[in-house]
Amino acid sequence: MKQSSRFTPRALRITLLALTLLAFALRLWQLGRVPPGWRDDELINSLVISQKVLNGDLAVYYADASGHEALYHALNALFLGVFGPGVAGIRLLSVILGTTAVPLTYLLGKRLFGPLAGFTAAAGLTFSFWSLMYSRMGLRHILMPLLTVAAFYFFWRGVETGDRRLGSGQRRLVSTLQLPITNYLFTALFISLGFYTYFAGRGAPLILLAFIAYVFLVDRERFKQNWRGWAALLGVTAVLIFPLLSALSQQPESDARVAELAVPLVEAQAGNFEPLWNHIRITLSMFHSDGDDEWLYNIPHRPVFGPIGAIFFWAGVAIALWRTLKPILSRSSRPASRDSLAAAFLLLWWLAGISPGFISVPPGSLGHTILAQPAVYLLAALPVWKIKDLRLKIERERPPIINLQSSIFLILTAVLLFSIAGRDLPDYFVNWPQRGMVRFLYRADIQELTDFLNSNPAGDIGVAGLLAGPWDRLAFEIGLQEDIPVTARWFNPERAILLQPPRSFTIYPGIAETYADWYEPMVNIRGEAVQGGGYALNRIVKEIEMAEPVCFVNGLCWVYANYYSDSHVLELGWQVGRELDLPDQPLISNPPPPGMYAGPRLKVFGQLWDADGDFLTGDDGLWVDPTTLQLGDIFVQQHWLNPPQDSGAETAVFGLYDPMTNERILTEDGRDHLRLEIGD
Repeated sequence: MKQSSRFTPRALRITLLALTLLAFALRLWQLGRVPPGWRDDELINSLVISQKVLNGDLAVYYADASGHEALYHALNALFLGVFGPGVAGIRLLSVILGTTAVPLTYLLGKRLFGPLAGFTAAAGLTFSFWSLMYSRMGLRHILMPLLTVAAFYFFWRGVETGDRRLGSGQRRLVSTLQLPITNYLFTALFISLGFYTYFAGRGAPLILLAFIAYVFLVDRERFKQNWRGWAALLGVTAVLIFPLLSALSQQPESDARVAELAVPLVEAQAGNFEPLWNHIRITLSMFHSDGDDEWLYNIPHRPVFGPIGAIFFWAGVAIALWRTLKPILSRSSRPASRDSLAAAFLLLWWLAGISPGFISVPPGSLGHTILAQPAVYLLAALPVWKIKDLRLKIERERPPIINLQSSIFLILTAVLLFSIAGRDLPDYFVNWPQRGMVRFLYRADIQELTDFLNSNPAGDIGVAGLLAGPWDRLAFEIGLQEDIPVTARWFNPERAILLQPPRSFTIYPGIAETYADWYEPMVNIRGEAVQGGGYALNRIVKEIEMAEPVCFVNGLCWVYANYYSDSHVLELGWQVGRELDLPDQPLISNPPPPGMYAGPRLKVFGQLWDADGDFLTGDDGLWVDPTTLQLGDIFVQQHWLNPPQDSGAETAVFGLYDPMTNERILTEDGRDHLRLEIGD
């Protein structure tokens, strides 16, 4: 049974308020530095999907990025609209949601096992690496714990207020919110909202169904008292989620992400159960010896708990399991105790919450199992609750016994919380963001480059990158402060070199060997190399002999060509003759919605022809971002052409085209290509 506390209600409220403020501070502190930059997923979530809401493209489900439920994006659109694309506009919503889950976990824990168990679980969640990870980035996962705890709080409240066996002295005054059916309707609302948040939310009704079945087995009277309310709950849930199910049925490919991840199930259906068993093993071990192997969201293979926390957690699982099985094994006609029902509910919640880790990749994913996050910390609090729940037989020694129990409780609570905070806070704020792979995945170097440029404006510059979508450029733009006089052109130095503007920051990928001596490192007045983050500032020290420009109708002009017969490299130089006329290219998620073209809208083709005008080989590409080019910019890029041996290449042919339509772009005098005689 729930234990009375020696703490006054006022003291508990003050303590809970302090804990909530601490949780908020931990989730807000250094929000622009940890994570150490911007990940594709965050940028796509906010700047593509949430932006759809701001643009009036309203839906319950978006097919972007392998499918996204709409609720988080609708909420995030409010922040994006108020604060714009930046730390507050993209991450603040998650901070608030992750913070709110802390007091709600306390309220549910208090209702299930008493205020002290609830406080222990809420405090564990406050310091949790797992919670901090998702509370500080713009991803929809963090809404799930809040909605789940809210739903289960009202569900359990409905169970309690529906228990007519309570004595009259124990019954509360009945208000609208205390009616079981009202609480069950609130449960249905929050469960339904979970469906509109993340696919893991679809497991919440299964938890309730399993619990209802358990009650039917161990407490038939309680089942009779509540079945109508439970039926109404499930019926209302079905009605509320119907719009989403309808939208999904009309987009058979919309749940592509789920299909992509369900590798163990696919293998099991083919008769190979080894991946499934392996995923189950790893997921169960994620709390003590293994864990999520993704650098994006974890220090790879780091378990949720250290040794001390793992002991508490698995002891809690054992306690919950024993309490759950006790009414079944006892074969008693007496109904199950309230503690057994609470323990069974928590155990079923945890099992259902981690089950996506059994059947998806990677195993033990912190994101896929996020439905179980509050349950995990409630289970870790159960040993503390059990100590507080002990009854010693000698009633005449009650005062010192209470003091002993309280002391044991406080010691155990302190040990658990210090083990979590002492491990998780340094790991999240120090160790994880400093890892090289984390820095790479979150573009930490771009973040540090913009920090440098905010203090040292550099005007017109080039910035090196892979040009794998617009995400590097967007991360750079978000990091720059408003009104900083910096205009960047993005290019891939493996294939291209930017001659105008003559200064470029380079780091990765590496500069093409043939262009290495075109660059000269720039130094400050102390003779030190100028660097912004890991980027080194270079200037161009060579020139090309430009030909008479031949301009295309989109404003890009050819000014240079050279073919190296020994390496079969065609080198082409281009200049922006006037403001470029480029097709409209909205931001598109990666992966894009089914059937939507997400590639570039401008490329240069380079080909070799023989003496008869027959095609021998070609290499197409544009290794600069044309959306960043300005009037007067000049760049040179390489086309790697490898003709068949002894093919007799005579002519290099090049020009521009739109890869989406495959239509060539004409020169101002009507030609669809230019020629360079090479006479191999």
